[in-house]
Amino acid sequence: MRSSARTGLRTTPANGDRPAAQRRPRARLGLAAAVATVLTLTGCSAGQAGAAGDTDLFTAAIVQTYTTPPDPDVNYDGPGLNIIQNTYEGLVKYEDGTGTAKIVPSLASAWKVSKDGLTYTFTLRDGVTFHDGTPLTSKSVAEAVERRAQVDGGPAYMTADVTKVATPDDHTAVLTLSAPNSAFLDYLASPFGLKLISPTVLAKHAGKDHAQTWLTSHDAGTGPYELTSAKTGNSYELTAYDDYWGDKPAFAAVELEISQNASAAQLELERGEIDAILGNLNKASFESYAKSQTVTTSTFPNLTTQMVYVNPQSKAFTSAGQRERLFTGIDTKGILSAAMGSLEEPTSQLFPQGMLDSALDDQGITYDKDALAGIAASAPAKGRTVRIGYAGSSADGKAVAEELASRMNSAGLKAEAVAYAAGSIYKLTDDLAAAPDLAVFAVFPDAGHPDSWGRIIYTPKGGLDLFGAEVDGLDADLDKALTTTESSAYGPVARSVIDSRNWFSIGSLNTTLLTTPGITGTREAQNLLEYNVLHFAALGRS
Repeated sequence: MRSSARTGLRTTPANGDRPAAQRRPRARLGLAAAVATVLTLTGCSAGQAGAAGDTDLFTAAIVQTYTTPPDPDVNYDGPGLNIIQNTYEGLVKYEDGTGTAKIVPSLASAWKVSKDGLTYTFTLRDGVTFHDGTPLTSKSVAEAVERRAQVDGGPAYMTADVTKVATPDDHTAVLTLSAPNSAFLDYLASPFGLKLISPTVLAKHAGKDHAQTWLTSHDAGTGPYELTSAKTGNSYELTAYDDYWGDKPAFAAVELEISQNASAAQLELERGEIDAILGNLNKASFESYAKSQTVTTSTFPNLTTQMVYVNPQSKAFTSAGQRERLFTGIDTKGILSAAMGSLEEPTSQLFPQGMLDSALDDQGITYDKDALAGIAASAPAKGRTVRIGYAGSSADGKAVAEELASRMNSAGLKAEAVAYAAGSIYKLTDDLAAAPDLAVFAVFPDAGHPDSWGRIIYTPKGGLDLFGAEVDGLDADLDKALTTTESSAYGPVARSVIDSRNWFSIGSLNTTLLTTPGITGTREAQNLLEYNVLHFAALGRS
């Protein structure tokens, strides 16, 4: 969430900074150990309708809470994408089943961008209808852009630079921007990007809130499934749309329900009473199924990146040189192997792995087994206790922070891991003197474009610059890079951030999936930009 006229975001301060509440990649919070509160399926016993093995029904457990309305202009939560990405579609999307953020057609079969970067012309597919039977036309695009601005929810910044939508014919939509923005197509392709909504439904159920009330329990998209039941905080049901323009789903229905018992969901999966559990269990829980005959485990790459942040007011690490020395003492491979196992891959890149060519953002850190002992024996860290903060609701953050603290203590550098409530982790800048020296924190970006990461993590008003660290000239470099389509423009951005040594990216987290052995198409059903989400139309049963 955050903001400038030049970045296509919601507000337009002259200096290009963003207000903290507007644009933020979602932090990876609320991931569960076996007894955490979760969004999961209350499985059916053998012989009940809905039990796993039903060729027409897919049942899933999602290890995260979810109560936000599944309205694409309101929802800004990862779990909600399991509904929205199956019921709605946008003009373009990121390709499923691959480890690269490639933009491919969706409801637009083709597009072109003007040389000045201001005009985007989309050709719409023929034969597409919304779930109420309304045909897709270019006017649907114009109304979707207008509604997103009217609702003004978290994702609104993605189309805030659109000044005009022309509709020269039913199958052509021309979007004009106020300024060149090389991230714009990525914002459209984002899982949280613009989704097309039936204009008939929007008019019929407009009410006083632009149909938000109606779309809390219904959908009005073009996707392969319709939302046929929504009991917020309790259960969701999807039914295949008979007139879908694409391939017909193998499963005629999908059921999701809310439960408070993850252990029970695991038992149901083991007994074959449900088809899948989405969401990261802890290392021990996930790896306990490695040799199971009744459960299949898999991981899928994701842009979620775990970082070590350094408090610029830390008394233990007061210069870039001292922070670099700290980073060399962090045994990334050893820590992640012990704390995360197959759930996380070490990274040497500053930005999410693969977002940039590694030649542009390699952090240049080589592990030194003697570094921590050296830090412990010398000023300014000597005699101090290094406090490592993490979001208390993040099982991953806890595991990594505690493992890092343990290794520091073993090297003679006193350290402790400290849990922070989800809300307070974002307020560390209120009192940096009392804040921890370090923070372990994982985030996934809104889109696959470098601006969707760099401006939000590395600038004080970006929302996830947890300690408010500043890098001189970074805003100007980001603004300049946004006007070009050359990824090399982010080389200076990465270099200045790396040289500051205020941030250290340590690992790329994987999406994890547990299924019964007969479920097929799981790789094709996942997306690099979506965390713990399945596209149900790609699944089948062998």
